[in-house]
Amino acid sequence: MESNLFRYIWQKSRAEQVVVLLIILVSIPFNWASFDVPKRIVNDAIQGGAFKDGKTTATLMDFTLHLPSWLGGASYRLSEGIQVGQYGLLVGLSTYFLLLVLINGAFKYVINVRKGILGERMLRRMRYDLFSQLMRFRPEEIRAVKPAEIASMIKDEVEPVGGFVGDAFIQPVFLLSQALTALIFIMAQSFWLGSIALLIVLVQAIIIPILRREQLRLGRERQIASRQLAGRIGEIVDAGPMIQGHGATAYVQSDIAGRLGRLFDIRYALYKRKFAVKFLNNLLAQITPFFFYAIGGFFALQGRLDIGQLVAVIAAYRDLPPPIKELIDWDQQRNDVTIKYDQVISQFNSDETLVLDEENGVAALPEKGEIRLESVQMLDNRGQPLLTPLSFSLARPGLVAVIGPPGGGKDVLGRILGRQATSYTGRVLIDGEPLAGMSVERASHIIGYSGDEPELIAGSMRDNILLPLRRRRPDLKAGGAVSAPEHRRFVEAIRSGNSPFPFEADWTDYAGVGVTDTAELAARIHELLDVFGCTQEVYELGLGGKVMRPVSEQAIERIIAARRVVAAELTRIKQGDLIEPFVLDRYNRNAPIVENLIFGTRTSTRFDSTTLLFEPYAQSILKAEALVEPLAEMGARIVATVVEIFAGLPQGHALFERYSFGANFEFERLNELAALLAKHDMRNPLDQETERDLVALALGYIEPKHRLNLIDARLERRILRARESFRKHLPADAVEDVDFYDPDKVMVGASVRDNLMFGRIGYGVPDAARKVGEIVLQALARSGLGEALYRLGLDTESGIRGRFLPVRLRQAVPLVQALVKAPQIAVLDISSLLAISDEPREIVARLHSYCAGMTLFLLVGDANLAGEVPLRVLFHGATGTVEALGRPDAANDRASRLESTGREDTGRENTGRMEARS
Repeated sequence: MESNLFRYIWQKSRAEQVVVLLIILVSIPFNWASFDVPKRIVNDAIQGGAFKDGKTTATLMDFTLHLPSWLGGASYRLSEGIQVGQYGLLVGLSTYFLLLVLINGAFKYVINVRKGILGERMLRRMRYDLFSQLMRFRPEEIRAVKPAEIASMIKDEVEPVGGFVGDAFIQPVFLLSQALTALIFIMAQSFWLGSIALLIVLVQAIIIPILRREQLRLGRERQIASRQLAGRIGEIVDAGPMIQGHGATAYVQSDIAGRLGRLFDIRYALYKRKFAVKFLNNLLAQITPFFFYAIGGFFALQGRLDIGQLVAVIAAYRDLPPPIKELIDWDQQRNDVTIKYDQVISQFNSDETLVLDEENGVAALPEKGEIRLESVQMLDNRGQPLLTPLSFSLARPGLVAVIGPPGGGKDVLGRILGRQATSYTGRVLIDGEPLAGMSVERASHIIGYSGDEPELIAGSMRDNILLPLRRRRPDLKAGGAVSAPEHRRFVEAIRSGNSPFPFEADWTDYAGVGVTDTAELAARIHELLDVFGCTQEVYELGLGGKVMRPVSEQAIERIIAARRVVAAELTRIKQGDLIEPFVLDRYNRNAPIVENLIFGTRTSTRFDSTTLLFEPYAQSILKAEALVEPLAEMGARIVATVVEIFAGLPQGHALFERYSFGANFEFERLNELAALLAKHDMRNPLDQETERDLVALALGYIEPKHRLNLIDARLERRILRARESFRKHLPADAVEDVDFYDPDKVMVGASVRDNLMFGRIGYGVPDAARKVGEIVLQALARSGLGEALYRLGLDTESGIRGRFLPVRLRQAVPLVQALVKAPQIAVLDISSLLAISDEPREIVARLHSYCAGMTLFLLVGDANLAGEVPLRVLFHGATGTVEALGRPDAANDRASRLESTGREDTGRENTGRMEARS
């Protein structure tokens, strides 16, 4: 980016700046006229200067255009005006003054609005340019920056720079036009008063900027300290769970407190300097009227200055200090913003940036070719080798296994081949073209890379898988007529130098990856998930997806049909105890009390178990059925038993999970409740908070799970009566908060799995969850809902870095990303996926088959899992050895071995080369 702020502003907004500057020039005569009219009001209308020598009328609204002498000095009368009396002249001149005030106000309004819009457009452009510049960084440079600091710079630090953009050229011209107009007018009335005003202005213009230099230094320190604070907070937030786990919270809080203290000291010093300068500036501005009143009054008494001129001078001076003060502020802002701009630009201007796009599109590589590595070596910041000199060549298409432990040369070579590292020596040539010199667009089309660390962004799993295909710029003309807001968005994007393509459009490059429509693309994704053995996980994610309104009639019919298939299958295999179904007049022993009470899906938090006792309607039902005291007593027994069971157990013990009651209770709270109950006098009622917590515990109780023998047949009947009352008398304003269970209706707000089971899995049945899952999936397939379930699984939210996905999918999605775009070269690290797979060899075999037409670099940790490959690169730390299977002569070639392992004597030129043809 342009390193000079003013050059950058002028280059990007020249046309708009010129328009506003022309408006300022047009406004100058009206500003002058507004200074002259008060003198005419006082001298001509009030003191009667226009009615001397017996005149009873004066001419008003006569306009004559006088040309300058160098144009001939001719005069042209535009209007002869009208004759008015003294009162009429006063009213006319006053109206004229009011009109000039309105015109000058309109000029200021137009100038300020256009200036503000210009500033916002340039701020938008600047942020976009900085982000675009970041995308040109080399991959290792992007990884080296702190996300919090970069985000702070793009979002916050350029904010004042953007605000200054509209003022850069317009503000000084506008303020100077106002100040010079007022100053020249004052000097035209009285040279001495004008000289005094000029002297004060010069003092302000010279002394104030000198005093503000310390402000600039402090402001620069404040900016740096704020950025470092943001970066440190970002680091601590990322490592928050680890810091809590090690008990270092107080230590890092002390670090933040110290940084906040240093920032406070800087801001305190800055405020003292700022207001001292402001005091001096205001003092100088207020001294001038003293001279005007004293010296101007003296001149008026001597007759050297009439009253009208004195009034006009004082009125004109009223408009002189504000623009002078604002000019000084502008100079301060200019220095401050220039420093900020320089600091930001220094972070984004790299010596070496990548070319993003191809001018004429990306041409595919020939079907056959060669990949050659020539003495490729990579060092870290300390000069230690991450990869020792490595050379070999491979015919395309081909297959290479890169084998080694994590964190060694295997990962480094993978990043180099995947274009994720460029700071290496030597060359990687693809058909003679250096990989490092390729544009980002070309490299991304040719190479598919998946490394050792999954990098997923927030969004659905489908969004992440399709991200590599979001590269076809939408056709802006294809959509036909556009709405007015869309057209305005497009125009503003162009004027701000931003991308005009809407994010919501279809960016998918179907043709570029060899498919014709979404159906073929979906089939490819399904095939890739099968290759990595993860399709089942996608279906299981779909089972956990919620059924939300609106639900089509066809979908309802299929879900109900699948529900019946599940029930029939359980009956057929005589495994009815796997699921206890929901029956309206029966207590479900495998469901918590709160679910038995409400007997429906809670679509909001209104009837949550933690607050159910305080919800007016639910409270009335519980009291009517006399359930509050029994539930509180049950909660007290749970507290006594669980506290005794948990005593002495370490955190994370399996019993903590078994005795969770769905109320998010912490063990500390249970101990508090136990202590309160131990001191409580049973003759007195419990306080509301304790009673609520005890009832909430009881509402989460499930007899077969917790086995504390707290529910008998009598309590079950009372809960069923409360269920009937709750359902029968539900108020109209709560209809949308509960969806009651009905075997012939879909449970809105519940998961697909719950809808198909229509019950609860029986506790104590061995391997019940797996058996039920298989039956449910079979029922979905029979009902024709399998594909819908698969799509629902793909639409599952991934979370930042895939934290919401199962581990296998978290590892597989980047691999699918790398292959879904049909690259000609694939660099895939499958070590982590194979480590957690039950069938690692089958995955490798399927991957070999799928990538038969590609050049595949397979990164694995175990040589036995690589399969049959013609070429292997074995790593021990940073040193790699090349082995060509079936080519013992090449494998034993001493020069090749020395070159590939980097063991030649210093200064000897590497001339050997390992050739391998697949």
